[in-house]
Amino acid sequence: MIINFRILILGLLILFIFPIYAQEEDKRKPEVGFWLGASNPFPGSPSQSVLDTSLGFGLFTRFPWPYFLYTELGGSYSTYLSQTERALTTMPIYAALAYQLPLDLPVKFFLKAGGGSAYVVARPANTSRWNPLIYGGLEASFIAGRKVRIGIRLDYNKIMETNMDIPPENNIPLASPYDDYRLLNPAQYRLQNADFFHFGLMVSLLI
Repeated sequence: MIINFRILILGLLILFIFPIYAQEEDKRKPEVGFWLGASNPFPGSPSQSVLDTSLGFGLFTRFPWPYFLYTELGGSYSTYLSQTERALTTMPIYAALAYQLPLDLPVKFFLKAGGGSAYVVARPANTSRWNPLIYGGLEASFIAGRKVRIGIRLDYNKIMETNMDIPPENNIPLASPYDDYRLLNPAQYRLQNADFFHFGLMVSLLI
């Protein structure tokens, strides 16, 4: 147990102290950029059995803070269609901390983790609401000409719905002829989380 604790302390020292020495002269700059690529339901998730892959895009900005980390803010837009009338539009916004791996290579690698909120529109019922979001990401990129960063990125979004209550109108056993019958069937209306990932090309401008 003591050995494991020492290994943990050593790992934390390497993680937090080594990058400080490696970036003693911090020349990092804020960035503003966008990405464009494939938006996919996560493999093996319930979303994949219903929704198809789509084209998505996003905007982001990041700046070197705190310490050796980056703070990244961003958002994206995707509309997922299906072989039926079902469709889902997601507009997540997030804040995350990004860690650049201290590797002396032309290509830089980033690990990201954070959270936020996602505005979700479900069709054909046209229900919409804000749901909590868990965010994770990977990035491989390089700086071209000192002002432009080009690379690829993988973003993971977990939209949390199971921690919310069913809307009160769906607990009332009364129906109107104008209601969507699918929302009155408990087997068709149930809360569940949705998992998506985006794989795209990115370009950002160093300010």
